[in-house]
Amino acid sequence: MDETKRVQNLLTDQLDTTLDLRPPNIKTAVEGNARITTWSGREPPYGYLDFWPVSLGFNNLEEPFSDPQVRWAINFAIDRQQLVEVGWQGSGSPTLLPFPAFPPMRQYTSQIQDLLEQYPVGRFDLARSAQLMEGLGWKKEEGFWTKKGQRLKILIDIYLGFQDLTPVLVEQLRRAGFDADFRATSDVYTRMAQGDAKAFLNGHGGSVSDPYLTLSFYHSRFVQPTGTAAEHFWRWKNPQFDQLVDRMGQVDPQAPETQTLFRQAMEIWLRELPAIPLVQWYHRIPHNQTYWTNWPSAENPYIHTAYWHRTFLLVLLGLKPVQ
Repeated sequence: MDETKRVQNLLTDQLDTTLDLRPPNIKTAVEGNARITTWSGREPPYGYLDFWPVSLGFNNLEEPFSDPQVRWAINFAIDRQQLVEVGWQGSGSPTLLPFPAFPPMRQYTSQIQDLLEQYPVGRFDLARSAQLMEGLGWKKEEGFWTKKGQRLKILIDIYLGFQDLTPVLVEQLRRAGFDADFRATSDVYTRMAQGDAKAFLNGHGGSVSDPYLTLSFYHSRFVQPTGTAAEHFWRWKNPQFDQLVDRMGQVDPQAPETQTLFRQAMEIWLRELPAIPLVQWYHRIPHNQTYWTNWPSAENPYIHTAYWHRTFLLVLLGLKPVQ
């Protein structure tokens, strides 16, 4: 049902649990009913970190997004902290990489902090964004980047669930001179797979303990021409990156060579920036304890609560009726 109606049913004890709620709605539910809790109790972030960090992606086969300098100009127009503070009311965290901030991943990501200084993904710098665009021959007309009479339009396709974050992102891009807008349609997945979505928000359901799986999503074997469905939607090619990822798939993740391969692959990825990492993803799932207790939580983590991953039987068997 509609998310607002789900909140109403939670508040009136007509629902025990429901799919993810966006931060403003789950905050309303928690504050409106003392029996509603989340993974993190009754405190932000009202959930837990998932393995689906979200990026602004592009059909990298299509102009102007095929130019890495354009992608970098867009990156410098984004204030990630504002996305979290305004879009998510401070309930979340930004990311500079397409990996979840899980402890096992830190042995890899901690080794490339110097690359993040060399390729400053996290810098919000409108002057640098404008410098890059002007260097590519774009000029602002009526406040928007234009070349040969055509504005640079960024129409971002999104799933429902991004509707609180995306308006903030769109406003940031427009203030930087990009003619941005967004849409949430029922065929969004098809549009991304076919490449009809030239810009989109999507997560990376990949790496959790080593970087290979997420990096493999950017391998050119997944690239399909626009109009042909692709398993992964980034549509970016780099032969050297492919070779490094292929080799990484043959090496023990704990071997020193993996660290070397990861660093080399990430230097290419960051230089080219085929997608722009934005935020870590959180599952914010409410539990109404009016009738049932012993829901999974940070204090009682017998299983996660994203039960669509075929785990709800474990939750069901763990619940205890209120006496």
